[in-house]
Amino acid sequence: MFTRFNPLSGNWFGVGLGISLVVSLLFNYSQSHINQNLSTQLKASQLIVDSLTAKNHALDNQLQGLVQARDAAQLAADKTQQENEKLRHDARVRVDEVRTVIQHEDCYSQPLPGAVTERMHYY
Repeated sequence: MFTRFNPLSGNWFGVGLGISLVVSLLFNYSQSHINQNLSTQLKASQLIVDSLTAKNHALDNQLQGLVQARDAAQLAADKTQQENEKLRHDARVRVDEVRTVIQHEDCYSQPLPGAVTERMHYY
């Protein structure tokens, strides 16, 4: 009628194995759920990184364009300054040539008219 308790019997081993299996399945389910959440977060993070990388490349291209425009503007400004210096130098040379030519003329000692001195403001 009654069986004697034997902890080493097959029934208790089966129950222990069943409980281990259930615990293992619950743990695996929990880990699977955690892995799925982490995978979703990783995909979202990767999209953000891709977006930021694209923005970085766009800003880099824009910066390179601005640097090239700055360099071109600097070259144009340098060229304009050189042309202005050359024109001023040429004007000084011409004024000196005119003074040299007219220094022996009678008008050399006479003051220049106002219209002439107004046009010579660069010197």
